Amino acid sequence: MIIIRKKRILLVLSFVFIAVFTAVIVNQGGIRFNKETVSTMSLPVSNKVIVLDARTWNSR
Repeated sequence: MIIIRKKRILLVLSFVFIAVFTAVIVNQGGIRFNKETVSTMSLPVSNKVIVLDARTWNSR
């Protein structure tokens, strides 16, 4: 026997509502995504060394 409580039903229904609402807004064009690409240029750097430190903050 499966017991479904009111809290669980409301949680599932709210997730479904949010998913459907988001899909409708995106498909109807309510949110416009910028599909144009913008070219970027690097800064004119000469004789410089760029160091990328991938360590975590705790190991410094």
